[in-house]
Amino acid sequence: MQKIELLIKNGLLLTYDKKPFIGNIAIDKGRIIEFGNFRNKYDAQEILDATNKIVMPGFVNTHTHVAMSYFKGMADDLPLMEWLSKHIWPVENNFLSADFVRDSSLHGCAEMIKNGITTFNDMYFFGDQTAESAQEIGIRAVLGEGVLDYPVANYKNADEIFAYITKMNSKYKDNALIDFAIAPHAIYTCGKENLIKAKELAQKLDLLLHVHLSETKQEVADCLKRHNLRPAEYLDSLGFFEQRVLAAHAIWLDEREQNILAENNASIAINTSSNLKLASGFDSFASYLEKGINLSIGTDGVASNNNLSILEEISLTSKLQKALNDDPTILPARQMVEIATSGGAKALGKEKNIGSIEVGKNADLICVDINNIQSQPLYNPFAQLVYTLTSENITDSIVNGKIVMKDRELVNVDEAELIDKAQYYKQKIIDFRN
Repeated sequence: MQKIELLIKNGLLLTYDKKPFIGNIAIDKGRIIEFGNFRNKYDAQEILDATNKIVMPGFVNTHTHVAMSYFKGMADDLPLMEWLSKHIWPVENNFLSADFVRDSSLHGCAEMIKNGITTFNDMYFFGDQTAESAQEIGIRAVLGEGVLDYPVANYKNADEIFAYITKMNSKYKDNALIDFAIAPHAIYTCGKENLIKAKELAQKLDLLLHVHLSETKQEVADCLKRHNLRPAEYLDSLGFFEQRVLAAHAIWLDEREQNILAENNASIAINTSSNLKLASGFDSFASYLEKGINLSIGTDGVASNNNLSILEEISLTSKLQKALNDDPTILPARQMVEIATSGGAKALGKEKNIGSIEVGKNADLICVDINNIQSQPLYNPFAQLVYTLTSENITDSIVNGKIVMKDRELVNVDEAELIDKAQYYKQKIIDFRN
């Protein structure tokens, strides 16, 4: 028998080219080498029994701010700009440091694994420290270093940020789990010169551009007043879409802007919970789908969500879109699951390596318990994932062929220590705000 590192057996496999079926997955050197109904073929170092469990691709969270984990519940029920200017930014200005980012990112990465996320796309600062935390947990990450016009974190200006990104890209270019990206925060915090510089550096290094876009009506109104163009039109006028772009939110795009994104193969990260909670708004995605724009799912940061549940996001998004379009058939369950997995992989330029169960792809997988009252009877596993199950049903997580959560227990970190550290920072933040 062929020796392999990991065998997942007897799971209900969700593959996108055939109906779900009971089968096994053979994994070696971080990749799927076979899946199907084979028996007595492999000698595995470790066996994961997935009886009565769905085995599926791990979720891809395409927009978050993982180091903001310690701000969860700190300020709620506020308009976006008041929330930012009076609550988030003052605390960030006081606490933002390499150590804070490392600790808070570790907490956030742990929470993502517990929610079935195996890859996340971040936008923040001190990416090197977030990379350390991601590797400790064992999660895959694309780390967008935020670009702004004014001094932020330990940067005096945007040129220092660009130099840091170049350095980090070199440091992690051969890393199995970590990639860097360039993340101009938004058109209202990053001016023309730095938006162009960001695009040019992204082209030079072949990196993803990750940007907040058309998140609020006010952003659109301000852009029209200042540039006589809508936000996506303005970015297009700068040649921004000449490189691969992932636009977070993008809920106020008119038809012309949608065409710009479609023609340039840009992707969108949908952040329904955050947009609803901040009353930023929501829009029908029917025309986005008709134009072939690639959609993916983001949670945004826990400071504005306030959790990291992809299952909650896809359930809410599907139901909201059905109501908005007066069409119960739009964004059916299977499509929502694909958007949260293969759609996310495509948005990050990783569709050849993650996002589906295929031979040769990285073994980024999760197991979901269906042997319980909540899950049964089960006719359609896709519908159950979107409309019935919660993150508590996710039992196991594998990233790059390594088990990082087993039976709801994180393998690489002590959850009690993470909770203690979160409570420590909570008290420090309370003391500062008082």
